[in-house]
Amino acid sequence: MSALGDVTVGIPVCDDEPRVLSLVLDALAAERFPHPPIIVDMSSTERIGELLRARRDVVRYGRFRDSAGVSASRNRIVELTRTRYLLSLDADAVPAPGWGRALRRAFDEDERAALVAARVVPVWPRTAPPLFRTTLALELLGMLDLGEQPIEVPRVMGTSYALDLERLPDVPFRPELGRRPGRLLSWEEVQLSLDVLSAGWRIRYEPRAVVRHHVRMERVSWHWMLRRAYVAGQERCLSPKRLEPFPRRLDAGDRAFQAVTAPAFLTGRLRGAR
Repeated sequence: MSALGDVTVGIPVCDDEPRVLSLVLDALAAERFPHPPIIVDMSSTERIGELLRARRDVVRYGRFRDSAGVSASRNRIVELTRTRYLLSLDADAVPAPGWGRALRRAFDEDERAALVAARVVPVWPRTAPPLFRTTLALELLGMLDLGEQPIEVPRVMGTSYALDLERLPDVPFRPELGRRPGRLLSWEEVQLSLDVLSAGWRIRYEPRAVVRHHVRMERVSWHWMLRRAYVAGQERCLSPKRLEPFPRRLDAGDRAFQAVTAPAFLTGRLRGAR
């Protein structure tokens, strides 16, 4: 069996940019996974379908028109996976060479790991406002960069991570907590991480597994960021206790970002998750 013989890649798709997804598939093909990636598509248009039908020889593709959201799509991918390890990847996150092998190797290096978080760095569609490059802003945009050393972390970032399915429930994601069209609330990976830690397993950050997350144009604006901060406040109500922070240092830019987004965040907390 090859180093990736017990690995499957899963990609939930919802009206993503076909051009970027094509880059994702090219990168996966270059890494030569023995099993084709599983793509579950809950898009409202046929743009993704047209791309993937032309690549049926290299992907397992299915439409999920009745999906209740991203969590349901992720559970469908788990259901279709026949290997022990599942590497989850967003359709706008292009893996760098060696991404899959680094995630798989992390499980061998930490025998108690049930989840492994990838290193996620941004690709900007245009020049971003200065505070968008702070650590806290990047995390709201789905990035995770904790340095060059593998470390234990309190949760994964939904953009890219790996799962040991033998250590997780058959239905690991709670459908009511996942993002869906028109709703930015996204808590499924946080809740999965909390469930993993409660079961006694560990979560590892693997810096050698790098993906380049292509930021959508509409997200490079304060209008979107304040909406996201508001939803982050709503999400905080879903946790019975304060979340443990990622092990990173915040600087003056992060404090300035907090000050700008605090009204939106606090309003979200007051309204609660709906």
